[in-house]
Amino acid sequence: MKPRLSILPFLLVAACTKQPAQDESQPADATAQPERKADPGEPHSSEPAGDPHLVVFADRTSQAYLLLLPPGEHDVPTREDLQTLVKAKLATAADEPELALLLELIETEPTVDLNAGPGDGTPRATRDLLGTNIDVLPVRGPKGAVGDAALGDPILTRLLSDEERASLRGRSQALLLRAEYRNQYAVRGLRLLQTLTRVVARDRDALIHDPDTGETMGVNTFTQRRLKSSLSNIADQIAVVPFPDRMHTDAIRLTTRGMRRFGSPDLELDGLPRDPKLLQRATDLLNGLARQMVQLGEFDSTGYAVELAETVTVDIDDVIAAYGEGGAHVEECGERCAGEAEVHLVERTAEEHDPADHLVVRVIAPRELSDSVDYDHTKWVRGILSDLFG
Repeated sequence: MKPRLSILPFLLVAACTKQPAQDESQPADATAQPERKADPGEPHSSEPAGDPHLVVFADRTSQAYLLLLPPGEHDVPTREDLQTLVKAKLATAADEPELALLLELIETEPTVDLNAGPGDGTPRATRDLLGTNIDVLPVRGPKGAVGDAALGDPILTRLLSDEERASLRGRSQALLLRAEYRNQYAVRGLRLLQTLTRVVARDRDALIHDPDTGETMGVNTFTQRRLKSSLSNIADQIAVVPFPDRMHTDAIRLTTRGMRRFGSPDLELDGLPRDPKLLQRATDLLNGLARQMVQLGEFDSTGYAVELAETVTVDIDDVIAAYGEGGAHVEECGERCAGEAEVHLVERTAEEHDPADHLVVRVIAPRELSDSVDYDHTKWVRGILSDLFG
């Protein structure tokens, strides 16, 4: 499988002209998530976070996929329908040891009372699988779950075959599958949701839309990119999107999309020059840091949300691991560089194009440098890319 280096073909054009199409096209309810009260500690909370230098991972999170169904009227499948399908497709599969847990996830309706036991005496506060929401929604229109702009965008639909792309016009309904879970056991809730999504999509001849990244793909591509239990393909789970840099003249910033599914804030690195090689290295750094965030944000089994350390070290192994089999494009620099970079994360003010109710943090120098009155961020960025890649 080729490495996911999707930003470079359109990076400079997008950054110099307008914000990407996915941010312009997403309606307020694009993720089709029912309203729920946010925890003050959740990175996707809209409540004031207090100290912007204190990053707290979510104690629970969710991910939704929209299965774009073939023409015709479609009813909402029952939980029993989905369980029957999953058992039929996976009961003899040697690579599905977590089938019983998937059936449990499908059966469970999410609840806001996380301290209520599931009936077997296990405290709700430490369970990782919290339930699944199922619904059928319109694809387009005032309350459309996707919209024409995202489905017509050549970048967001680049993973579709010509035949799949041509079929988009006739797909007017979407099956929502959304799981709530905690970041435990290599983000088991997300992996189980992806298994359910690919099984149902194949059975119903559906295409799969990711509301967080804005991408639409076929089931074969989705299957190839599903999260591995080794967390060795984090780069397949997120997108890196370019924006004009409002803080640094004639510079670019790169922002991740999709970290919400890990209970983590999205990451933004600004002060980047318009140099394709350096922009690729910055993308690699963000993907390596994203993998670190997934590991560092694993939910504490005692029930408390996890705080991020003030300084995070990203090394070349993190970057290579983030791409899985596609990491061959990342060259180790041996003795020519340190092969690692130390960074600090700080909350930035929310912007209109940000994912709804989700925190974005800037990647800056450790505080002993960034708190200094003569801190030069653009110089520091070049330095850490050199430290990491040579």
